[in-house]
Amino acid sequence: MSSHAETHLAIETRFDAQWADQSVAVRYENDARKRPTGPFIRLVIRNARASEVGYSGNKILYRRPGWIVAQCFVQAKEGTQAARVMADSVIAIFEGQQFSSITFRESEVVEVGDDVNGFWQVNAKVFFDFDFERSY
Repeated sequence: MSSHAETHLAIETRFDAQWADQSVAVRYENDARKRPTGPFIRLVIRNARASEVGYSGNKILYRRPGWIVAQCFVQAKEGTQAARVMADSVIAIFEGQQFSSITFRESEVVEVGDDVNGFWQVNAKVFFDFDFERSY
């Protein structure tokens, strides 16, 4: 993996292939479609600053950490269990997995609560990193 674009594409492709609940709509960042009226997940991918982890000849090996946040939305005032189940399902797709040179690590679930638009929100966050080389 050598770029943000490749990393994002690999993660989104994996999520699309593994997400089994067709009753839950999936949205990605900057998605022009209208907000769903039923349960949905918005998948957000972030990268942090890379650090040098080694050298080989005229190349520097970098490690770039990042995380995904699956914002899980269900109708407000209908309980929290459905959003928690969605969060657990997202974590099961990524936590402890390795693909496309991306290693997924630990996760966390954060109860966000009412989003004032008629939805209850729970976020599933999974941390990852990938290595890449640059010539100098």
